[in-house]
Amino acid sequence: MQFFNHYSVVIVGVLLLIFSRRLGWRVLTGIAIVYVVGWLIFRPVATPVTAVAGQPLLLEVQSPFCFGCVAVKPVVDRLENELRDKLAVRRVDIQSAEGRQLLKQYAIEVTPTFILFDATAKEQWRGTGTLDAEVVRRLVDAKK
Repeated sequence: MQFFNHYSVVIVGVLLLIFSRRLGWRVLTGIAIVYVVGWLIFRPVATPVTAVAGQPLLLEVQSPFCFGCVAVKPVVDRLENELRDKLAVRRVDIQSAEGRQLLKQYAIEVTPTFILFDATAKEQWRGTGTLDAEVVRRLVDAKK
């Protein structure tokens, strides 16, 4: 299950190619173009943010090939913009060395996984699959 979760975009793309032979090559080409362009536009990208002392940190452990990660990216971006002065957001790709270390350190099995740390680096909240932005806002505002 972990493999499918991390590579769901690639797997669905391959399945689409395998099972869509009945479609004409023009339709298949159109689907492939939309699929690739959508992935290129919306895929999450690891961000090198350093934690600011005394500021909460939202850690997103994600895979650029995961549908859930792609789907939740706009929510994370919006939250990052809204709480820019109150919250640091760090995105880590599970395929990087740091990502593999965090998988073990925090027992992460599903992407995306979100972990909110308070200003003293204690874990305050954890979520997988979707980001509950209201909970994060409430926890960040409660600490100020």
